Amino acid sequence: MKIGYTQELAVLERTRETVFLGTDDECRVPLPAAEAESAEPGDTLPVFVYTDAQGKPVATNRKPLVERDRCASLKVVDITNAGAFLDWGLRKNLLLPFAEQRRPLEIGRYESVLVYLDNSGRLAASSRLDLHLPETADDFRPWQSVSLLIFQRTDLGLKAVVDDRAIGLLYKDEIFQRIRVGETHQGYIKRLRHDGRIDLSLQPRNKELQPELGDAIISHLQDHDGVCHLSDRSSPEAIQSLFKVSKKNFKKALSTLYRQRRIIIHPDRIELAQGDARPVDRPASGKADRH
Repeated sequence: MKIGYTQELAVLERTRETVFLGTDDECRVPLPAAEAESAEPGDTLPVFVYTDAQGKPVATNRKPLVERDRCASLKVVDITNAGAFLDWGLRKNLLLPFAEQRRPLEIGRYESVLVYLDNSGRLAASSRLDLHLPETADDFRPWQSVSLLIFQRTDLGLKAVVDDRAIGLLYKDEIFQRIRVGETHQGYIKRLRHDGRIDLSLQPRNKELQPELGDAIISHLQDHDGVCHLSDRSSPEAIQSLFKVSKKNFKKALSTLYRQRRIIIHPDRIELAQGDARPVDRPASGKADRH
């Protein structure tokens, strides 16, 4: 039995109020009978095992928002002398001790945390992610796709938890969309520096980005009567707002589409070219394409 994880456990005994689960009679964990109304001895149930106020293992069929050794942004629901308590989807809230807080907290705000098993055998949370997770890794590959949890702003950019097991950095001059602390995003390992630290990107490398961006531009044109009110002369801010890329990459995509004769570029707009292989979706009225 592993505390902090979802697992399959056998039903050992059933009473009026409690179903006892485990792998044998020496390791029994209680589950409220109301959460397993039809379970009988010999059955197996998928349950999450956590710890009660006394630090004893208990089970639930509820799914927590985050499990042990993983990170998530959780809402602060109470602050006491013991620390802050977070809503993680279970009846018993998750304790974030004062010693594990990287900044003062407020009820109603969210905090990015790691769930861990403390020295007393209880599940707890920590927002001091830098102390629990390494800033170096040697088993990632350049341009590998990863999951990112954005947890802190710095002078250089945004710190993010990478696949729940390391910390990397998104440089602020390479972010082309609005990002908030606490959000999760798909990202990429841009490079592993000589010291092992991880630089991140929200976009794939150019050879994957350009076809995706070209498709996004054509799709936008199709959805807007063949017209996009951006061009290679538009401001970087306008381009970033719509397509979440740099002006440099946008202009490269336009050049490729122009060479393919898929678009017409005007000073203040681009238009879908006549005869493009993927025609603009049209309303039932069947109006002619704009050129």
